[in-house]
Amino acid sequence: MHKIHNFSRVDETEFSFPTDNLNLLYYDLPKLFSDEYRSYDAPRFCTIIEGMKEVSINRSEHFVYNKNEFILLPPHANVYMSMAEYTRALVYEFSDVLIDQVSQKVADKLDISVTKDIEYTTFLLESVTNRLSALHQRVQDILIEDDVNIHFLLDITCQEIVYELMKIKGCYDIIYHHQNHPINQAIRLMNSSKGHAMTISQIAEEVSMSLSGFSQKFKLITDQTPKDYLTKLRLNKSRQYLNNMSVTDTAYEVGFENISHYIRLFKKEYGVTPKQYQMHSESDIPKSL
Repeated sequence: MHKIHNFSRVDETEFSFPTDNLNLLYYDLPKLFSDEYRSYDAPRFCTIIEGMKEVSINRSEHFVYNKNEFILLPPHANVYMSMAEYTRALVYEFSDVLIDQVSQKVADKLDISVTKDIEYTTFLLESVTNRLSALHQRVQDILIEDDVNIHFLLDITCQEIVYELMKIKGCYDIIYHHQNHPINQAIRLMNSSKGHAMTISQIAEEVSMSLSGFSQKFKLITDQTPKDYLTKLRLNKSRQYLNNMSVTDTAYEVGFENISHYIRLFKKEYGVTPKQYQMHSESDIPKSL
């Protein structure tokens, strides 16, 4: 698994280890390193393998945590970190599919009452339980073994991790809030094939919000306007279609009616035109987000 030495979103995207249901990021950070990052669209289960971090989340008081503790971050959290010593960390991003699979099977038997008025910026710092520690170690072993069925093994193990997290009330609140918050519902819609063809007004209506309220709340939470976010999603999706479709067909497929406008946006985002992109391997082109 690739090591990530900073909080660049480009590096996080390029060097993460994705499966069908989760995304793993392995950070290898030098002594005295400090920087700021966001947790983007998914909750993050943050663990430390070696070392410690001084952290401030969503402008909270600074605190220190180590390998005996974990942090569960909500989506779009702003995190500032500094490392007094060499630190290795493994971060898990769980997909909606994985969370749904576990929740549908076990949530009704956990007897947990959800806090309805949880703040969007709420995070949790907790001690690692014996069971979570064992599962976390199992994930590391799977990565080292590099079994031919590594993706299957990771997904199965992380189902258990999500289950163990759901048994902790504060964690369940964050996961539930992530699943049901209207902005996250809008983001999932934007990522769907249906959302690619929708306007911002239609998306706001779909999540029962006024256009002005939706735009304001979306910018507050994601630090992007809905229009900018959706445009980047469409451009990123278009790279896949360009492997098999013409530039014109690709533009229409991801919701751009003006081909020239699509070409200008694509070049601004990636530094090449869609046609130039088609003439190179994807590995030669900077990755987005």
